Amino acid sequence: MKKYRKLIRRQGKVFLLPDLEDRILSKAMSFVKNKRYKEARDLFGRLLELDNRDLKGLYGWSICSVELGEYREAEKAVVRLLREGTAYHDDVFRLYLTILIEKKDYRQALREIHQMSRKSNLTHEMKAFLRQMETFCGMRLNEPGIDRSNGTPEPLSPERSGSMNWSELKKADLENQPFLIRKLASQLKKENLPEIEHFLLDENENQEMKTMLMCVVKESRLAKEIVVRKFGKVYRVVFDSPHFLYKAFADRVKEKIEDVLNSENPTLADMAIELGRLFTMNVYPKPLDPPSVKVWAAFFSIRAAILNEIEDAEKRMSELFHVSKTEIQTARKMAREVEPDSIW
Repeated sequence: MKKYRKLIRRQGKVFLLPDLEDRILSKAMSFVKNKRYKEARDLFGRLLELDNRDLKGLYGWSICSVELGEYREAEKAVVRLLREGTAYHDDVFRLYLTILIEKKDYRQALREIHQMSRKSNLTHEMKAFLRQMETFCGMRLNEPGIDRSNGTPEPLSPERSGSMNWSELKKADLENQPFLIRKLASQLKKENLPEIEHFLLDENENQEMKTMLMCVVKESRLAKEIVVRKFGKVYRVVFDSPHFLYKAFADRVKEKIEDVLNSENPTLADMAIELGRLFTMNVYPKPLDPPSVKVWAAFFSIRAAILNEIEDAEKRMSELFHVSKTEIQTARKMAREVEPDSIW
């Protein structure tokens, strides 16, 4: 945030033009609206030069830094915003999660999610969003190529002690199960497959945890296929199938979202992609209805737009993606069937 403490001076005196801050802010916002993020950030930086406690300037500077892909600097600014307080705390927190996910710092994201979850005044929508982001980050931690050196939250004595039985997973509450599943990844062997299938076929076990456990089985090469009960139906999962976790479909949805939204709002596109990736992983292997890339791309973009409090989100996204109201209603019906307590 270079030079943001510097004041405008001439011959040792400070000159502030009437309503200068308001005019700079107005001009900066017009640049943001026209996606001229570098110029907008320069103006937000000028606001901070005039007053380094200007939270609007800091928030604008952060958003522009994210749009320009300068996540490290954006993170510093967002952390300061959260520390010093802002009227838009939830929006700033979502921006912070976006930054951490873009940096692939899923462990820190999990820490922040857990800390946020302890607050007593969260809305139902925020609680659901945090649950989904927690599961998403937990799953991404198990992907090849992810740096695991930064350390995950370690709230459990089994995590610290290094000893754990399979039965501990069954006894653990939903908040702790993701960490135990990751610990199991280095312990499970083929002789554990009957216990694994029992967990996967149990109607009462959490659907997202079943997805995580299937990922562990696949990565550990314990089996070529397995059976799982999800959403009231039993499916046979083949791990080397190109449809596993609907990754290929999710990649096509990602491309569609980027094609439509990247020029409009890259940050919104990133959030829609993350929501889509999480949903398709969790819903697998239940068939997607409708099986349309553009419909689900529009649906995830609508959800991201609503989370960002964009007016007429459904109408605007439906028009951008050229999908009908009926198609969106079909996607919403499926989303509510598989995640009745979520933000869908």
